[in-house]
Amino acid sequence: MRISTKLLTALIALLLGVGGVRAQSSGFNLVVVGDPQPQTEAQITSLEEEIIPQIGAIVEEYKATGYPTAILLTGDVVWDTMKFLPRVKADFEALGVPVYAVIGNHDHNKHHERNQKRAERNFVDTFGSRNIAFMLGETLFVTFDNIDYTAFSGYGEKIDADQLIWLAGVMEEHPDVERVTVCMHASATKFSTGEIKPYIKPVIGIIGDRKINFITGHRHHHDTADHTPAIIEHNVSQVNGNLWYAPIGSDGMPKGVFCIEERNGEWQWHHRILGKRADEPLVVYPVGRVKENEEYVVVKVVGWDDKWTLAWSENGADMGAMEQIEILDPDYMYYVENEANYRKKYMKRLYRSAHTHRHYYRCKPSSSDSRVTITATDRFGRVYTAEI
Repeated sequence: MRISTKLLTALIALLLGVGGVRAQSSGFNLVVVGDPQPQTEAQITSLEEEIIPQIGAIVEEYKATGYPTAILLTGDVVWDTMKFLPRVKADFEALGVPVYAVIGNHDHNKHHERNQKRAERNFVDTFGSRNIAFMLGETLFVTFDNIDYTAFSGYGEKIDADQLIWLAGVMEEHPDVERVTVCMHASATKFSTGEIKPYIKPVIGIIGDRKINFITGHRHHHDTADHTPAIIEHNVSQVNGNLWYAPIGSDGMPKGVFCIEERNGEWQWHHRILGKRADEPLVVYPVGRVKENEEYVVVKVVGWDDKWTLAWSENGADMGAMEQIEILDPDYMYYVENEANYRKKYMKRLYRSAHTHRHYYRCKPSSSDSRVTITATDRFGRVYTAEI
């Protein structure tokens, strides 16, 4: 007798229920960790002692929901330091949930440039095949290696014919799934134009008429691309700030993880700042704090996409929508200009990587003493408030 995927998922979830927590029949929690990328002993120690324990606290919250919980690493698990691969894997597995990973460009052994199989060997020995398929809730997840290490110099991006053949076989084995999540390191979207990269289109064609969510990393920034109502990309920011040299991303994203929650086939997601609650995505800067916006209260929306709306009130009076602006992140620039103290080449890198982003809003109170209340609503109708 063949057991359906949904029934098997329900049975597993029931068996995993512990401590009086009722296991749910359909759904999951996924904690997506962007590009951990330790290169030195000091960096991997920081990952182990600072970052992973905070991720562990989120995992424990999710375990208490009764839904299966897992972790996904978006590649660049290490920074060319192959010996750290097993250690990072063990560190995350110690949190007590399944850990999945995709291979990044820095997970290829650079001593085997232009030899894809040899360059991948350390990663494959640690995490298994570069292509795996697994079910979470009602969603089929597939992983790809889209880093082409056969390029003459450096690397390119590509999904080869063998991987497409593999995907076609996976889809034949799962004809009834309604959502497929494609996990890989480099983004599916060319964010400068908003277009899907040409080599990704065969993947979409094979998956066919289903919901498709891409989960990627590599760019160290947070971005969301809604291509169609059924195709969306989540490009996840680096968990540790900016390449371990700054405690915040160059686009202003605080250290954090991307969290996906599926309930009865429906998805919701948010970026979770480490050390903060899930309902704290707003960073509010008072009047006088933000350069060239000194007369304004400025708000950063962590995990922003263009479905968010922001409104404000002053001393209890409704003032309408806030004005969206595109600026350099105040916290990132303050760190670079006042606290960073590295060799010249690293300082240049910190300045060069700074770029403007649209996840900022502003309002101009009539007085610096006014009580300003911010009300933000995300694409799922969840409402967040902050007051200053």
